[in-house]
Amino acid sequence: MTPIRDTPPLHAQSEGALIASARAPLGWARRRGLEALEELTRGARGAASPVPPRRLRARVGAAGTREFLDGGRDTARRLDGALAQAGLPRLAQSRALLDFGCGCARVLAPVAELAKDARCAGADVDAEAIAWARAHLRRLELVTIAAEPPLPFGDGEFDLLYSISVLSHLDESGQDRWLAELARVLAPGAAALLSVHGPSALDAFRRGAARTAWCAPGAFARSGLGEQELAFIPYERSRWNRGELRGVAADYGLAFHAHGYVRRRWSAWLEVLAISERAISGWQDLVICRRPRS
Repeated sequence: MTPIRDTPPLHAQSEGALIASARAPLGWARRRGLEALEELTRGARGAASPVPPRRLRARVGAAGTREFLDGGRDTARRLDGALAQAGLPRLAQSRALLDFGCGCARVLAPVAELAKDARCAGADVDAEAIAWARAHLRRLELVTIAAEPPLPFGDGEFDLLYSISVLSHLDESGQDRWLAELARVLAPGAAALLSVHGPSALDAFRRGAARTAWCAPGAFARSGLGEQELAFIPYERSRWNRGELRGVAADYGLAFHAHGYVRRRWSAWLEVLAISERAISGWQDLVICRRPRS
């Protein structure tokens, strides 16, 4: 549930999507072969690796081990930097934080290293990813959730919340339900850092600089993003990607948020303080928000 694009020109990386223009069956066979090879290598070493297996790494957009580790650390640092730039309490000052859509804790693990005294919680629909992280990252508080609210947390339970590449995949009604729920679990005045696909991401698809085999042919043959627009393009489900979309709703896809739309629509739940373009992996925009105090 938390794909992070480290190589935006190829963008196939959402939940293990096929790289560039590779055909679905060939991409599926290649992924399965690489996963099997890695499992054999792990077995030969005779010890479990602290890094998740390839299939879990691929679901968060970073199949390579170095890509997975470096990208997670970089995103944690960027989140901390965004808080500092906005004049908000930084990770080290947090008492209780939540990673909404944590996957196998690619970002949450390095965030916990920066927030040493905080309660660090993560939630995701991918039960397999949560099970792996629970077994290997004992400090973290991890829960499997449904594709729809509510979260299993109380009102105002967290003083910081972030989410990487979740709202970038929901249609408007799904986005609205989750924004209301995220605001509920935030304490008054607490910060939320939420990533979205902005206008530059849509332009990359329109120009062919970014591609995915999971959307219908011609899906991006449209004009650019209007200032008050949310464009949603659903994924086409197939036998080749069914296993990569663990736990998500049937209408999961690619959402593109105009900045004017975010400021207007999200204000029903959160105060939008700033929007940092392409702040996450040079691909997704980061919306810096705060729950109003009243």
